Amino acid sequence: MEDAPIITALDLGSSLVKVVIGRLVNEYEIEIIGTGSYPSSGIKNGSIVNIETTTKSIIEAFGDAELMAGQEVGAVVVNISGKSVHGFNEKGIIAVTNRERTVSEMDIMRVVEAAQSVHVPGDQQVIHVLTKEFKVDDQVNIKDPIGMTGVRLEAEVHIVSCGMTALNNIDRCVEQSGLIQMDRVLSSLASSEAVLTSGEKDLGTAVVDIGSGICDIIVYVDGGIAFSSVVPFGGFHITSDLSIGLKTTIETAEILKKRYGHTQIDQIDPTERIEIPAISGRAARSIFRQELVEIMEPRIREILEMVDHELNRSGFKPALAGGVILTGGTSLLYGIDVLAEEVFRLSVGRAKPAGLTGLTDKVSSPEYATAIGLIKYVSKLQNLEQKNIHSSSEQDSLMKKVRRWMENNL
Repeated sequence: MEDAPIITALDLGSSLVKVVIGRLVNEYEIEIIGTGSYPSSGIKNGSIVNIETTTKSIIEAFGDAELMAGQEVGAVVVNISGKSVHGFNEKGIIAVTNRERTVSEMDIMRVVEAAQSVHVPGDQQVIHVLTKEFKVDDQVNIKDPIGMTGVRLEAEVHIVSCGMTALNNIDRCVEQSGLIQMDRVLSSLASSEAVLTSGEKDLGTAVVDIGSGICDIIVYVDGGIAFSSVVPFGGFHITSDLSIGLKTTIETAEILKKRYGHTQIDQIDPTERIEIPAISGRAARSIFRQELVEIMEPRIREILEMVDHELNRSGFKPALAGGVILTGGTSLLYGIDVLAEEVFRLSVGRAKPAGLTGLTDKVSSPEYATAIGLIKYVSKLQNLEQKNIHSSSEQDSLMKKVRRWMENNL
C-alpha cells in the first residue's frame, strides 16, 4: 500500500505524551516513520489538569516525531481516558416491518438508534457506540443480520461516554498545539487493537493496560466488546510509595522501581543489596532489595484487586476463556503476570504491539500499545472508506454508511 495515508497518533499519558507517525503497509503491518515523547506533568490519572504544560508537552513530542519522519503533520488521532469515561451496555428492539420481513440497512440504523436512545447526562458526550451482537427472533450471536428473515430485530451495544470538560480540555490542547483532531478513540479500545487477535476476541479475553496514572480495562466476549472501565491507579502510585518509604525523590524511586522492582518477595535473594543515591546533602546508602519489594508488592496487589473487582462487576469474568492480557508500561514489572494470575484466578499473559516495521526499536514495547493501536484503528477505518469508494455505484449512500459502521464495530 504505497499510497497509504500517514496517520499520526497522540497518546496523552500520565507520565509521557507520546507521538507515533506511521502508515499501513498491508492488512497486518504498520510502518513506523517517526516517534517522539515528552514528560506530561500537566496530566494526572489520565486527565488534563494543566492546559499550558500539556500543550508544551505535545509540541515538544511532535517536534521530535516530525524531525524523525522528515515531514510535518497536521491531523492527529487522540486517545480518550480518565475517570470521567464511562462504558455501559444497552439493548435496542424493533419490529421488521417490510413486506418480505427481511432485515435491511434501514432496520440496522433503526435498531442501533433505539439502543442508543438511553439518556446520557448533560455533562457527558457519547464517543463510541460499539455493537456486540444482533438477534433476529430466536437466533442469537449474529454479526451481520442483513438479508435474514424475521419479525423482531434486537441489537446489543456498548456505549462509551466521556465528560465534556475532559473532552474540551483535550480539544484546547490539540488546537493550541497547531493541530487538527481527526478522531477520538477510547484508550483501552486502541490498546486491544494493538495486542489482541480476532481469535482472542472470539474466545473471550480482557485487556488491562496498566499505565502510570490509570488502568484501562476492556473485555471482549464472542468477538464483541462487552465491558470497559477505568481504575484510577497505576505505576506512579507504586513510585510514590517507594519515594515515601525509601525517603528519596520521585525520580530516584522511578529508576529503582524499573531496575530492581519485583512483585514476588520470595523470588528475591535475601542477601542482595541495592544502592540509593545521595540526595540533598544526604549520603548514599544501601538497603536490601527485599525492602524495596516489600513496599511495592502490597500496592501492586491492591491495584490488581481493583481490576479484579471491575472484572467481577462486569459479569463476564466466567466467559474469559482467553484470560487476561496485560500491557502498558507497568506491565513490564518483573513477576506482575504471576501475581495477576494469583489475584484474577485466570490465565494471564503480557503483550506488546505486533505487526510493526520501520523504526520499531522504541515502539515495540507495551508502553506504546495505545499509540500503535490508535494508528491501527484509524487505518482500519480508512481501509473501509476505500472499499466504499471502489464499491458498486449502484449501492446507495445508506448501505455504504451502514456497512462501514458494522464492519468498524463488529
